[in-house]
Amino acid sequence: MSADARRSSGDHGAATSLSLALLTPLFIVLAFAAVQAAMWSHAKTEARVIARDTAALVARSGVAAADARSAASSILEADTSLSNVQVAVDRTAEVVIVTVRASAPGIIRGTTSDFEVTAAIPVEEITVP
Repeated sequence: MSADARRSSGDHGAATSLSLALLTPLFIVLAFAAVQAAMWSHAKTEARVIARDTAALVARSGVAAADARSAASSILEADTSLSNVQVAVDRTAEVVIVTVRASAPGIIRGTTSDFEVTAAIPVEEITVP
């Protein structure tokens, strides 16, 4: 093998190492961003499920709105990673609307995200003709 061929193959290895060293931080940032997005999505899903279940309790089972709100707040504060939880339950003759406002945690301090989810379910009652 000639000296030129050896030098050429060595240069290629150095370029690969440099590329890898420069791209690694980018891949780490992208991985953190993906994990952060998944955490925020999971937090919203947890709040949405509790909002829907709370609305169903009030609309279909006749649970008092204040009791349902209190139970939903307790569950969200105790069983999830959410903070600053606020639950509002509004009942009209036709529909029950539950709104959950909370803060979802971030991986890095200062990346907490505030969000709001709403669930609305029509009131169902048995009517006797």
